[in-house]
Amino acid sequence: MKIETRKVDDVLVIDMSGRLDSRSSGEAGDRIVHIVQGEDRQILLNLQNVHYVSSAGLRIILLGSKLLQGNDGELKICCVEEAVKRVLETSGFDSLIRMYNTEAEALSAFAKI
Repeated sequence: MKIETRKVDDVLVIDMSGRLDSRSSGEAGDRIVHIVQGEDRQILLNLQNVHYVSSAGLRIILLGSKLLQGNDGELKICCVEEAVKRVLETSGFDSLIRMYNTEAEALSAFAKI
């Protein structure tokens, strides 16, 4: 699992690539928690290059979202591959975290600070 961050205006974009599964979830989870506990309140998770998400990966995404919400922040998801999107929708994540087809759509959905 590869995780990189970049700023686009007031939004911190987390680009993930690889598999988000039980093997990678420990390190990925630590990194996500560290990021969401930082100063950024608007975070976009770009899953364009994530090809598989297990239940362990789902827990990491949910944890990141809950931690941000607890600090008046917001997590959005974009660019989800179809197979991963089905997992997120089947798990009910689409009712908990807003998902967008493109990064531009997601970025414009954040309130401007």
